Amino acid sequence: MSDARVGYLIPEWPGQTHVWMWREIELLRRWGADVALFSTRRPPAAERARHAFADAAEKETIYLWPTSPARAILFLLWVMACHPIGFLKAAWLGLTLPVDKRPAIKTVLPLIVPAAILARHVHLRGVTRLHSQTCSSSAILCMMVKRMIGTPFSLVLNANITWWGGAMGEKFADADFTVTHTLWLLNQIRDGYPHLPQSKSLLARVGVDTQRWSPAAPTAPRSQTRLMTVGRMNAGKGHDILLRALRILLDQARDVTLTLAGGGVELENLQNLSQQLNLDDRVRFLGSIPEDHVIEELRQSDIFVLATHAESFGVVYIEAMSLALPVIGTAAPGGVREVITDGQDGILVPVNDPNAMSTAIARLIDNPQLRDRLAQAGRQKAITQFDSRLGAAILFDKFLGHPPQAEPPSRQQETKQ
Repeated sequence: MSDARVGYLIPEWPGQTHVWMWREIELLRRWGADVALFSTRRPPAAERARHAFADAAEKETIYLWPTSPARAILFLLWVMACHPIGFLKAAWLGLTLPVDKRPAIKTVLPLIVPAAILARHVHLRGVTRLHSQTCSSSAILCMMVKRMIGTPFSLVLNANITWWGGAMGEKFADADFTVTHTLWLLNQIRDGYPHLPQSKSLLARVGVDTQRWSPAAPTAPRSQTRLMTVGRMNAGKGHDILLRALRILLDQARDVTLTLAGGGVELENLQNLSQQLNLDDRVRFLGSIPEDHVIEELRQSDIFVLATHAESFGVVYIEAMSLALPVIGTAAPGGVREVITDGQDGILVPVNDPNAMSTAIARLIDNPQLRDRLAQAGRQKAITQFDSRLGAAILFDKFLGHPPQAEPPSRQQETKQ
């Protein structure tokens, strides 16, 4: 076993959407990796994870901010005294990094304070590598720590390059490597920055524990069709489209219900829309719920639907597919089409089209054989391409220099399951 220790840097950890990160961390630790947890700050109460891992994860995490003036000065003095050249290099980075929001003296240079705090804890805990789960300010913290005390780092790009505040070429070049979860993001790096060696970017898909996210036992057919969606209650997820599609289906005298799991700023607006459409007896808003509750609700559902306008990847699709639920998504920009192949393991409909969504749902209601075929194909795809062990094994190899001894099953073995 290597003496490497990896420090995961995750903004506002643990958040409700961070469950896939915890799956990855658990697997790395199970295989023998030493992982320390750092976060920029705690999440707002409304965004904090409801999952079972949250309390334990929070207790072991080192939070960089907020901090007292005395503590900030103490850590800055430590860096200046023990690593004066590194401190000057970090300060110069803070003044010159070409981020989108200027001037850098107000937007980047102040990050030297949490960077000094992070550098001190990295030194004290023997962390040999940092791994930032975003390419925004956390990436800049890693760049500063590298200059201060020489600790290398890697990045995760999990959404469009334009979202992360600029200086992306500098961030990618300074990192040992950048992990992407989808081919479209990998191609953004390689096409947009052709001067970077291809070894600087790699694909390591996140996914789901397909052994835990397993199908429910078969039940007797029922006349009512239960639809379910999981996602933050914001405009980009298209939940209003689902409500309008449900209204169309009910007007066609179809016996359907819809359950929505997730919290967010649009929850009240969506509840009002549900009332306006006279859907209250057909819709349930669960809010943010723990992972176990999500699994239970999905196992009691018949079809998973998500009408997102844009999706960087779509882990919720994979979760539903792993439970052998037929899935309906949108042909949205991003990584959805890498998860769902229309007509083979799910159905894709145009974005922002309640009529197309209702038609797709009706098609599955009327064709049980198609519904079962898509469900089984989706389950198989989750196992062979999106089991969380596959991506975690790639990261383990990059971090420790060798594959995990308890390697995930090969795709050939998985196909036989």
